[in-house]
Amino acid sequence: MLIGGTGDVGGRLVRLLVDQTAARILLVSRSGVGSGDRVEALRLDIAGRGAARKLPLGATVINLTEATPPSIAVEVVRSGGSFLETSASPDYLQALRRDVVEVGGPGTLVLCVGAAPGLSTLMAAELVREKEAVAVDIGLELGMGRHYGTAATEWSICAFGRPYRLSGPENTTVRPGDLRRSFAFERGGRTRPALGIGFPVDGVADCSASGPPVLVRTFVAIDPPFVTRAVGLLLRLGLGPVLSRRKRSVTRVLRRLPELGQARTRIAVEVQEADGSVAASRHVAAGDQAEVTAAMILSTIRALPPADSPIPGVSTIIDHLTFAMALDDLRRLLPSMAVETWSTGVKRGRP
Repeated sequence: MLIGGTGDVGGRLVRLLVDQTAARILLVSRSGVGSGDRVEALRLDIAGRGAARKLPLGATVINLTEATPPSIAVEVVRSGGSFLETSASPDYLQALRRDVVEVGGPGTLVLCVGAAPGLSTLMAAELVREKEAVAVDIGLELGMGRHYGTAATEWSICAFGRPYRLSGPENTTVRPGDLRRSFAFERGGRTRPALGIGFPVDGVADCSASGPPVLVRTFVAIDPPFVTRAVGLLLRLGLGPVLSRRKRSVTRVLRRLPELGQARTRIAVEVQEADGSVAASRHVAAGDQAEVTAAMILSTIRALPPADSPIPGVSTIIDHLTFAMALDDLRRLLPSMAVETWSTGVKRGRP
């Protein structure tokens, strides 16, 4: 069951599910649009009163919209189902985690499913575990080579107007763009500027075997780089909250502009020692972010435990997948997409 499955990622996920599985697919949306081979539609306002009672029991639920209230996830977990969450908003994930833990149940809530968070979470968590690092920086480069879905574009604009808390001992609150650094997203290539932004750290901040929570910082770079610099200037002028309040009108303007840069996803993760030196890094370069996200969702679905032995309560993607498993699935599910990865300072034999 896909909630909000008529959008950019949802359409790609439906095609993968039809091609790669024998599952019956239910699309839940206010429009009630969706038909085809094994695809049914349920017209429903998921935020409406009594929406949870109208959902079928026993489905694996993939949530693709933050319009879904936490009470839906609570009901799915309470009744023994699996609820996969794809949101990149820290506050929304915190609310889901809190409410599901409070009510409990035999089902599973899986956080950080997708490309970022998701694939980036696997990369960072495994490096932190291996190196026992005290800090990790995650760089995400998103190409503007095509116009992405309305929901994803609005989320990005809104995120640049929301202050966020850093993980780690000090729990500092910062504004988007206050933290800045550069990443080499290409093997042997020049570094590109990136802006600090609030992102979920579930599965990474608390994955160290010893010591306090790991400091996790996430940065976003936009291709072409001059767009990153332009956004950075707007944030420096204090216009982030203004853009956030006007996210719908800004999205409409952006979708009318020419497509720029590459339609690709590149992730760089660096873990740091106590003295600030880089202990190890891991990099992935792949294609369209929506394609990667859809494939990662399907990979997570396949990795879920059998219905008769679920992982009860709250989990994250790292409880179900490894980085190597995710890479194998990406290459198998997206055979026409080039997926490149390289590392520094890691043990031999690792991806």
